[in-house]
Amino acid sequence: MAGDKAERGIELLTRTLGPWHPGTVEARRKLRFWLLEEGDRAAAIRLAQTEVDDRTAALGADHPDTLAARWEMISIASKTLDWPTVIAETRRLADDRARVLGPYHRDTLSARHFVGYYLRDSGATAEAVQVFTDVLADLEALERPPEKELRGAWVGLAYALERHGDVERALHYVEKELAAEQVTVYPEDENLGQYHLTMLREWRDRLRGKQAAR
Repeated sequence: MAGDKAERGIELLTRTLGPWHPGTVEARRKLRFWLLEEGDRAAAIRLAQTEVDDRTAALGADHPDTLAARWEMISIASKTLDWPTVIAETRRLADDRARVLGPYHRDTLSARHFVGYYLRDSGATAEAVQVFTDVLADLEALERPPEKELRGAWVGLAYALERHGDVERALHYVEKELAAEQVTVYPEDENLGQYHLTMLREWRDRLRGKQAAR
């Protein structure tokens, strides 16, 4: 099988270059991605867990690369695990990233955002709203909050609020993000289709329609 052949190739790279050579690491990552694309999630999960275990043994549990491997493991396994497990593991990762990387590191904030998204998707919309509200409050307390992370909190909160039925507050944050996007200047080769701007306008109009129908 192709997967078995790829694993043998990685074993050769490991013996030749070492387990943490960039070429070996990238080959393992590509194999996990390929297995997901082919629908073999169980094999991808097995290899992702091996990656976590190997990085923990070689680099330590708190190494940023080990934390990144844990995030990949959660992402791959999220479709097969129950929501309480996914949410608990993501919370634990967010806490560990805050302790190791700092509370305002982008990886920490990303993990906190995904706690909110997973809560929302599990149906715990009130908890999701609270998670994003807390993230936003923490960012707004900074003298100069990072714009990308701040805008990510607006969008996450808007999604959670809409799912929770709070159309008015959801619209408020969509309009904030829309205003920011309208004045964002991108390099010439980025955002050529203005997809995010179009999505935000459609979202705003949908929320306005819901508001008018009440």
